[in-house]
Amino acid sequence: MCINWRKACKNWLNNMLYELYVENFAIISQMRLSLGLKLNALTGETGTGKSLVIDAVSLLIGARATDSFIRSGYDRCVIEGVFTRPFSAELDLTLQKMGLTLEDDTLILSRELIRGGRSHCRLNGRNLSLGQLRILGRLLLNIHGQMEHMLLLEEGQQLLLLDNYGGLPLLQIKKQVEENYTQMKEKQKFFDNYEQNKAKKQERMAVLSVEIKELEKAALKQNEEDELRRESQRLSQAEKLLALSATALHELSKNSGAAEALSMAAEVLRQIIQIDEQAQSLAERVESLYYEVEDAARELADYAEAIGTDAHRLDELESRLALLSRLKKKYGGESAHLMNYLNKARFELNDLEEQDYSGGKTEKALKEAKEAYEKSAKLLSAARLSAATKLAAAINKELQLLCMNHASFRIELSLQPPSATGLEKACYMIRTNEGEDYRPVALIASGGELSRIVLAMKVILAQLDSVPTLVFDEVDSGLGGLALNAVAQRLAYVGETTQAIVVTHAPVMAAAANLQLHVSKHISEGRTEIMVRKIEGAERVEELARMIAGENISEITRSQARELLAQFNQ
Repeated sequence: MCINWRKACKNWLNNMLYELYVENFAIISQMRLSLGLKLNALTGETGTGKSLVIDAVSLLIGARATDSFIRSGYDRCVIEGVFTRPFSAELDLTLQKMGLTLEDDTLILSRELIRGGRSHCRLNGRNLSLGQLRILGRLLLNIHGQMEHMLLLEEGQQLLLLDNYGGLPLLQIKKQVEENYTQMKEKQKFFDNYEQNKAKKQERMAVLSVEIKELEKAALKQNEEDELRRESQRLSQAEKLLALSATALHELSKNSGAAEALSMAAEVLRQIIQIDEQAQSLAERVESLYYEVEDAARELADYAEAIGTDAHRLDELESRLALLSRLKKKYGGESAHLMNYLNKARFELNDLEEQDYSGGKTEKALKEAKEAYEKSAKLLSAARLSAATKLAAAINKELQLLCMNHASFRIELSLQPPSATGLEKACYMIRTNEGEDYRPVALIASGGELSRIVLAMKVILAQLDSVPTLVFDEVDSGLGGLALNAVAQRLAYVGETTQAIVVTHAPVMAAAANLQLHVSKHISEGRTEIMVRKIEGAERVEELARMIAGENISEITRSQARELLAQFNQ
């Protein structure tokens, strides 16, 4: 089933649908349809299956599938299409985003329908989701006449095509609008975040201010609590300490006390050393002890005198210790932790105050970003209005050439909320007859009118549209004479820049094509088959003559066929 298309495709210079392969689809057993550049025409008698070819192409690019498409007696059908480079930048970017790469210059889309409602989608053999297939399909091929594939008529696409028509100056303004919008949204995000947290910040700042004031008022000191406890203990036991000190002092100072005994011993030792000098060091020690005891007695007296019994000071100490205890319980940790907490609170408050100050700068930055966006968006609006006027005039001229003499086309720009694309959206409007109201082009009921309107747009936008292959179904519906000839000429014109495929019963349309493909039915082994083949030369003349006169082919109709071919060859 695999088709070796790659080598053959490398010779083509334009992006196009090079070949379509269909197997077990409806009454198509197997069909390989080779297409050419420029304009291709599918012709054949009514009921031969031309619409089935279009249905197969529709399924290839993601149309809804049912089991009814699978050929009776088979469990599955396959549709494959090969597209050749160069592809549009948008398609390459989409492939990149999907993580898909192409090994060479061909892209093969494949869709396999399995009875029971299942299907498999692939790109160059790699599985795709149906959604991915649809995204890629709409960038490769448009089927005009089926609304779900008419990319030109989508609202977003209409604005994009208008911008492209406006040229580089408009696109440069549009780029600036996109950049300014991104900046505006970023500034808005910062401002909204500031506003949302403003109340919480102010509440936090109030709490921090109270805490800092409380801790600063406490005038915390390192290891203060231990000193306070020791002083409090002395004051609470002052009377007992005084009594003990007095007793100790009395014992040192009373008659026959230690000092007096040491004084008498020192005197005796001085007498001894007059007789025996070896007692000199002992006498010195005893004398030193005497002086030590005297000094201790003086210090003891001073200590006793220093012991206070001030109840007011004791109350101060107890109050201070109670304050420290409460602060420790409130903030956790010892005095060192409280002092560290105070420093952190000061830092946090300072940071929040700076943020509060920056709120004004954030608001100013948002205002400036909004003004920059509005300025560029208004310039874009003016450029779009000018481009819309010119594009509408060009399309109206094309409609006249397509014999829609009473039609009037215009582009309405209506306001929308600010976005990266600007302040407006575009809607292509048409009035097909004098006195009627303008309606969106996408809502036009007549298939023939709709096809001609799209064709008119395509003639103007042929160089701007990134979709390389256009299929026109029912483009000649209800047309004849000058209108039909005009449509054929414009399709041939479109084919100069874009691959076009037209399904037609009209000989003038078929004659305008660079390649004519004839669709026919035949019976094989008791089953109906569809066959599509390229016709040229005398066979093509014969087919055109049949399209002109039916079965009544004559030299006159053959001559008319040759004249048609000659007309479009010129």
